[in-house]
Amino acid sequence: MRIFSIANQKGGVAKTTTCINLGASLAYHARKVLVIDMDPQAHSTLGLGFEPNEFDKTVLNVLEPPRSPFRAELRDVIVPTRTPNLFLVPANIDLAGAEYRLIDQLGREDFLNSSIKRCPLDFDYILIDCPPSLGILTINALKACREIIITIQPHYFALRGIEEFMETVEIMRENLKHEPEIYVLITIADTRTNLYREVIGEIEEYFEERLFKTVIHKNIALAEASSHGVPVIEYEPSSSGAQNYLSLAKEVINFEKEKPKKRLFRKA
Repeated sequence: MRIFSIANQKGGVAKTTTCINLGASLAYHARKVLVIDMDPQAHSTLGLGFEPNEFDKTVLNVLEPPRSPFRAELRDVIVPTRTPNLFLVPANIDLAGAEYRLIDQLGREDFLNSSIKRCPLDFDYILIDCPPSLGILTINALKACREIIITIQPHYFALRGIEEFMETVEIMRENLKHEPEIYVLITIADTRTNLYREVIGEIEEYFEERLFKTVIHKNIALAEASSHGVPVIEYEPSSSGAQNYLSLAKEVINFEKEKPKKRLFRKA
């Protein structure tokens, strides 16, 4: 089982879009996939066709301290989506209170990881949708994963914004003794512009073999699909957005054979 966190402390860089559509594309390739929504905005939950407030139990129950009467095991919170092979651990706005509820709990950064380890899960992939912050929810996601996909929109400030995130990962490596692999995905890209051509070279130089070959192009079908609560492969399978994510899924599946050996951590 491979566990990915889709992360970036910056909002609006297609983290949720990637989580939903990579998950659906992996499911299309006959992989069993679990999406864990760790964002209080619950966009993965909404984007997969659910109303966040309809659930009695969410990922927040999984993050409750061991003696809490509200605690639930991960397997008890998983719900099937309308997409075959694709499942969800939902979230809602109540998750916003997790930062305060967990702040004085021993081992709070490991609650999600421990819940995954406690429950035998029959999934090929787990994709964790992180909030646009570097708080305890994101730390839980990073501690639980083995691989991180950082989504980057190709503009001049992209690399500068990644620096703080990379420093957080390095602190986690040193203090929590956890070293996930890091990969980078370019999203919301308009390859026709001069800006794209100017920035892409710098991104390629910085991330080298950690950069996915697949680029997620700017595509209206991706936004429309999310508003309809379905992955783009179901909404408009012939769109460039659907084809991009199918290509990314193939690359993720094959990446294990070509995993980069070089550790990635150096400042922009």
